[in-house]
Amino acid sequence: MSIAQLALWRKRIAAPMRALIGLLTCAMLLAWPARAPAAEAGGGAAVEIRNGPTPSELELRAHGTVELASELIVEEQRADGTFARAQDLDRDSLRLVASCDRRPGTCVTIDERGLRPVPWSGMSCSSQCGRDCDRNFPMYGRFRFVVMSCDGGTRFEGPVFERPRPHRFISPPPASRE
Repeated sequence: MSIAQLALWRKRIAAPMRALIGLLTCAMLLAWPARAPAAEAGGGAAVEIRNGPTPSELELRAHGTVELASELIVEEQRADGTFARAQDLDRDSLRLVASCDRRPGTCVTIDERGLRPVPWSGMSCSSQCGRDCDRNFPMYGRFRFVVMSCDGGTRFEGPVFERPRPHRFISPPPASRE
């Protein structure tokens, strides 16, 4: 093969093949299930956090049995790519509960059956189970859920999910003056 033929081959075949490989790689990454790798807790049990079908939903799975702290932590991705606890979210309001009728203790037991906690509403202070507050607003951006082992020694981070910016937010009507 001459140099001219090789250059023609590169122009006609190699460049489109690289583009096709790039597109296929992107498609595979987008289709891959959104879940974080399982982490090991003390005692050898692995915990996996999976995002649900809509933003703010999650499922916990344990390979074995593990005791987790009942708090569900929401972390927000910063501009530099690092994560920090969501600042405007009301504290101690998100819990690992399957129903709002249940009040967990300080720890929750998770096993192979898993747990689908009540989803985060995406709001700043009525974040789970419908509590009302006077300074409630929608939170948007890139987030992840984090849970801790009951002893606080092991941290389990979920995959990133995105809450889109709302098109329009209607504020509650002003309080009547009497």
